[in-house]
Amino acid sequence: MSDAGEAPVTIYDVEAEDGRRVDVRRLPGLVLVGIRILWQAGRGDALLSGGLQAFNGVGLVLQLLIGREALAALLSAVRSGGSLAALVPWIVAICLITAVTSVASAVQRERQELLGELVARYVQGQVLDVAARADLEAFETPSFHNRMQRMQLNQHRPLSLVYGLTGLFSAVISAAGVVTALVVIQPLLVPLLALVFLPAWLAASRRGREFFIFYWRMTPRDRERQYVGGLLTDRDAAKEVIGFGLAPFLRRRYDALYAERIDGLRAVARRQFWYTVLADLAIGTVLAGVLFGVGWLTLSGRVQVADAGVAVAAVAVAGAGLARAGWAAGSLSEASLYLDDYLTFTRIGSDVAAPATGPVEPAFGVLEVNGVSFRYPSADKFALEDVSMRISAGEVVALVGENGSGKTTLAKLLAGLYAPASGVIRWDGVDVGELDPDLHRRRIAVIFQDFLRYHLSARDNIGLGRHEAIGDLDAIRRAAAFAGIDDELSALRLGYDTQLGPEFLGGTDLSVGQWQRTALARAFFRDAGFVVLDEPTASLDPRAEHDLFARIRELLSGRTVLLISHRFSSVRSADRIYVLDAGRIVEQGTHEELLANGGLYADLFHLQAAAYLPEETGS
Repeated sequence: MSDAGEAPVTIYDVEAEDGRRVDVRRLPGLVLVGIRILWQAGRGDALLSGGLQAFNGVGLVLQLLIGREALAALLSAVRSGGSLAALVPWIVAICLITAVTSVASAVQRERQELLGELVARYVQGQVLDVAARADLEAFETPSFHNRMQRMQLNQHRPLSLVYGLTGLFSAVISAAGVVTALVVIQPLLVPLLALVFLPAWLAASRRGREFFIFYWRMTPRDRERQYVGGLLTDRDAAKEVIGFGLAPFLRRRYDALYAERIDGLRAVARRQFWYTVLADLAIGTVLAGVLFGVGWLTLSGRVQVADAGVAVAAVAVAGAGLARAGWAAGSLSEASLYLDDYLTFTRIGSDVAAPATGPVEPAFGVLEVNGVSFRYPSADKFALEDVSMRISAGEVVALVGENGSGKTTLAKLLAGLYAPASGVIRWDGVDVGELDPDLHRRRIAVIFQDFLRYHLSARDNIGLGRHEAIGDLDAIRRAAAFAGIDDELSALRLGYDTQLGPEFLGGTDLSVGQWQRTALARAFFRDAGFVVLDEPTASLDPRAEHDLFARIRELLSGRTVLLISHRFSSVRSADRIYVLDAGRIVEQGTHEELLANGGLYADLFHLQAAAYLPEETGS
């Protein structure tokens, strides 16, 4: 908690501020990245949308040129007292072009909407790819979650990129055609008209930058707000929220966080409103000046009356087009800010090799841990310090210690989920850091005490332990039988095809102990040479726990087992026991040796024996 009066922690406490703006010199490169995203997401729709916009731009020029001829024909008929028959071909041509461009515009709008969805799917896929290849340490850092949050909250930004690119393209095409017509009529009008672009672009760019900075700064608060909202809607949290009567308090906290966001957004919008008003006044002033110029050129005889009529229409159309181009360029600049953030995020883990698909390496003969230390990215002190241990193939080795002693952290390092800050872990003399990480992890099965409960079928819950063999129901059932859960899963309404988790139609829930046995079956199904079981019986009753530990050697025959348990009596049959205290190994040996030493293990064992004696004796 921060001290009273201290400013709340923001994203700038963990990330540099220079990520909040894009250098104008980088804008062309980011635009090219945006175009590449459009091309990869839906090249056919991108080409069609762009082609239709170009067609509409040409159509607008044709309408102006034909309108010029129609006006000239009308003036000629008025002077000569003739009929309006000479106007008919031009009127028909204008109607046809208007009808065709209207249809093209309708098709283009639909394609643009679809293209925006395709881009959103592509970008979200890239975000998922980053999450899939990020290492476990990335998930321990606030900056990773902040960036992930912005990617999730700004899924609509690819659509802004689409609108910015296509809007700019459309406006430039139409404005260029009209400007071409003005060059023929009177070149002096063009440089004055071009000034319309500048205020629109400046206002839109400033608006985009200010809103981006706001959303950037709000990321941590948005994460907190979503977390609080999740507590009110999460099934697992519901029992405690209801039991403690927390709903009103959490609802007020959620409203306060949202009010903070809305107030900040109002302040930004209020500032940007006045910039927009000034920009629109500047645009109106420029257009008025150009129209006065047309009038002066007409009265001075430098421009014919028919040309003047077309010039007035062209100024209105081109002015609107250039203004749209300015706003679109500003929107593109805003989207580029998010795109720059997106590119930074997608580079996370980009140096990680593609998942290996070769054969799994043979199990180790000896696993050695030499002087290993580790500290979590957000922690001030080491979770492990100068840890050394040795595990031989086929052994059952136990890790014991009080809560917070570092048992689970050490298990994560041995399972290849973390890399040590110092020291080395060797499999048969080879540093694991030099091994292919994917193949290395494939020969390890690990189940943590906070195991996942997959709300998928019972078959999938076990089969995900070795997903390449998920169709082997016989092997899945054997693993379930080893874990003592086969009978319960077979008795479900659809057997192993039953959906687990009550949130889905037809789904059913399991007891905590049944979920834990299912997770154990997942570890057994992996068929790995090294099995890490972190508190594998925390949710089982003492009798079931005793039966499982008694059968560990039978169930995992031929494999190496690292067993973590808070009940010391359960690990007494292990080949070797390591005792952790405050991140350091303070004792090692067999159960009998450790008891004879009279150290920490013996003290904790006797304390637990006294505490569990009534329960374990059935009294």
